[in-house]
Formats: sequence, structure tokens, C-alpha cells
Amino acid sequence: MKVIFKIWLEENGGVAFSEGRKMLFDAIARRGSLNAAAKELGMSYRAAWGKVKATEKALGAKLLNVTTGGKGGGGAVLTQEAKELLSKYKKYKKRIAILTEKEFKRFFK
Repeated sequence: MKVIFKIWLEENGGVAFSEGRKMLFDAIARRGSLNAAAKELGMSYRAAWGKVKATEKALGAKLLNVTTGGKGGGGAVLTQEAKELLSKYKKYKKRIAILTEKEFKRFFK
């Protein structure tokens, strides 16, 4: 047996950040494009854009710097706020995983 857990952050009753959004922002950082990140994750551009905008609204911070397409193509890069959010979320999740595993072993092993 093993323990599985999910973490998401809420603001005013709505999802502000979650594992899925972490994956989206990681993909944007890797690909340099919201569209390419959405395709990598098997979601529509519209859904990805909606998640980014919802997170920005919930947190009150701009998380992407976007350039529109054209001859050179468009792109998206994470703002410093987005990079800090990702870093904190990953550190928090890692810490919670350690604590959850410790407590799981205490109760079930």
C-alpha cells in the first residue's frame, strides 16, 4: 500500500494553483509558447489560456509575458512572479510529501 495525495491552492472558493497548472507553467517554460504547452498537455489553447487567466486573477499577479504571432512567431515566458510561484509550490509539495509519507508509515506500517 502507498499514500497518494493531491494539493491545490484556493482563493475565494476557486482553484488558484494546482498540479495541473504547475504542469502547464512548466510546459510553457520549456516550450516558450502557451500554444505549444497546451498541445504537449493535450488541451486546447483556450483551456490553457483560461487557466492562466484564472490563476492570474486569483493571485492578483501577471504570470506570463506574451508576444503575439507574426513573421517571427509569438511566444510566452514566465514572469518572475510565476517562477517564484512554481518554486514555492514545488518546495511545499515536496515537504508535504515527506510529512505525508512519515505519517502514513506511522499509521499503516
